[in-house]
Amino acid sequence: MASSETRDNPIKGYCLILLANVCFSIVYLVIKDVKPRMQFEQFVFYWFLCGSVYYLVPMIKAEEIRMLRIPRHLVPVSVLMGVFEIVATLLFFFTIRLMNPAVVSFYSNVSIVMTIAMGVAFLRERFTRLEAIGGVILGAGIILMTYKGGQTLLLGFVLIMMFSLLFSINTVLMKVTLKEIHPIAFSTYRTFILFMVATALFLLKGHKTIPQLSALVEIAIGSFLGPFAGVFLQVTGLQYVEASKASLIGATRPLMVLAGCIVWLGQIPGIAQSIGGGIALVGIELMLWGKFRLSRHETDTANRGKGTGR
Repeated sequence: MASSETRDNPIKGYCLILLANVCFSIVYLVIKDVKPRMQFEQFVFYWFLCGSVYYLVPMIKAEEIRMLRIPRHLVPVSVLMGVFEIVATLLFFFTIRLMNPAVVSFYSNVSIVMTIAMGVAFLRERFTRLEAIGGVILGAGIILMTYKGGQTLLLGFVLIMMFSLLFSINTVLMKVTLKEIHPIAFSTYRTFILFMVATALFLLKGHKTIPQLSALVEIAIGSFLGPFAGVFLQVTGLQYVEASKASLIGATRPLMVLAGCIVWLGQIPGIAQSIGGGIALVGIELMLWGKFRLSRHETDTANRGKGTGR
């Protein structure tokens, strides 16, 4: 699975993850836009119903079915990742329906710090002083966003910390296991498991009425971009770049969501949230620059070693 192409083609990984961020940004907006027209349990049921249908189509091919195989020794960690994904995804949907999507996206930048820390601790990825400074600035921006934000904002922040931690853990676990499990297996099992949980919630608490056609159309589009295209692009991109670098590319997502909130939803975050979000993005960019400098230094060192015949 880990061929020379996956090691030597980081640009492809950056492009794939950037496209995934575009997909996920639209998902934020769709979730918020259909909120007034659908109950939460009803929404997640139709969302993952559509996502499951999308995955059933490629599974018709025998080749795609073979890709779903998971080695026996990786079944326990795959189950654990599934549990994390279920909890994190439901918290993610609930939080976006609770708050302004742009604020949620700004807050979610904390997952970048979490993923970098885990990459350093468990994947032996290096960490620079500039990244540390960026992390401090990111934290300051998040504090400013939360300051006097009210109980709703505080609750949203706590929920975001919870699902960001779970998503970060899964990012690292996926990076470790991608050598033995095909990306489509992660994406497929994730969607089917979430659909089963969503169906249980819908049968227990959901309204059984058929939603408006416009809401169903938006869900069909959003679930294609999120559970199908977005997840697959992101997981595939992880084959080409480090887990921490993959998360750093996510710094573009808040700006995409903010633009969508203004143009599509007509919602603008408060002054404190906007300024804090801008400071947070500065911190992210410093972390990204620190990662770039480290990568360039390692490349130069390796080239010098080859030049001396090492």
